[in-house]
Amino acid sequence: MSRPRITILEVRKNFFKSYLLVAIMIAVVFGLGYVIGYYMGNVHYGVILAAIACVVMIPIQLLTAKFAILSMTKGKPLNLNDPRHRRLKSITEGLTISAGMSRVPDIYVMPTSVPNAFASGISEKNAFIGVTEGLLNMLDDRELTGVVAHEISHIVHRDIMLSQITVALVSVIMFLSMIASRMAYFMRPRGRDRNSGGGIGLIILAMVIFSVLIRPLAMIIANLLMLAVSRKREYAADAYAVRLCGYNEGLASALAKLGGLKQLSSEQKASLGGDTMKPMYIHYQELNSLFATHPPIDERVRRLLEMY
Repeated sequence: MSRPRITILEVRKNFFKSYLLVAIMIAVVFGLGYVIGYYMGNVHYGVILAAIACVVMIPIQLLTAKFAILSMTKGKPLNLNDPRHRRLKSITEGLTISAGMSRVPDIYVMPTSVPNAFASGISEKNAFIGVTEGLLNMLDDRELTGVVAHEISHIVHRDIMLSQITVALVSVIMFLSMIASRMAYFMRPRGRDRNSGGGIGLIILAMVIFSVLIRPLAMIIANLLMLAVSRKREYAADAYAVRLCGYNEGLASALAKLGGLKQLSSEQKASLGGDTMKPMYIHYQELNSLFATHPPIDERVRRLLEMY
C-alpha cells in the first residue's frame, strides 16, 4: 500500500524540481552564448548577447500573453443571468478568500463544448481564469470547486509567470542556436585553434557536424525542459488544491472524467485555442511521453487520493 502524501510536502518537492529545470534552461541559454562568443573570439560578447536576448524576449512574452490567450480562446466575461455562471463566480469567490488573495480573478467562459479550464496572469492583480461551457455542463459543485482550486493554485504560486518565462527561454534558445549553427558552419573559431597544425580536415568535419546538430538538439532539449516544468507544476497545483478545498475527492473525480474523454479532433483543439494553449489547461488529451504537457491522468488521480 502506498504511503499517504502530505500536501505541503508535495508542493515544496515539485516547486524545487520546477525551478531546477528552469535553472537548466538558463544554463543552456548561456552555454549557447558561450559557443557564439567562442566563434567571435571573445566569449564575453556571446554571454552578453544571450543576456540581451533574455532581457528583450521575456518581457515581451509576459506583456502580450493575456491579449493573445483571450484572442485564441475567444473567452467572454461571465453572464450573471446564467445560473451556471453565477455558480462559477460564487465558487471562485469562496476559494479566493480561502487562498488569502487580494482580489477575485477575472473569469472568462469559452464557447466550446470541450470540458477544460486554465488560469493566466503574471500576478494576482492581472490574473484571470478561463472555463469552458463544456466543463460547466459536465461537473458537479465539488468537482468544479476542485478544478477552480487547481487554477487558483497556479495564480497563487505564479506558475503562469514561470510558464511564460519558460516559453520565452525556448524562444531565446532557438534564436541563439540558429546563430551558433550559422557561425559554426561558416566560421573557424578564433584564437589558438586558428593556428593549430595538422588535423584541419577533422576540425572542419567536426565543425560541419556540430553546425548541423546544434540547432535541432538545442530545440529538443529546450522543449523537453519546458514540458517537464509544465508537468511538475500540475502536480504542485493538484496538491495545493487539496489543501485549499480540504478534500481530495472533487478534483480527483473531475480529472477522472476528463481523462475518460476521447482524443480531441482538430476542430475541438482549435476551439481551445490550438496546440499553443495546451500546456495551460488542467488536462489535455495526448499520448503519455516525454513530449506530453501533462502528467498521466491516472497517476494524478492516484496521487490525489493518497493526499491529506
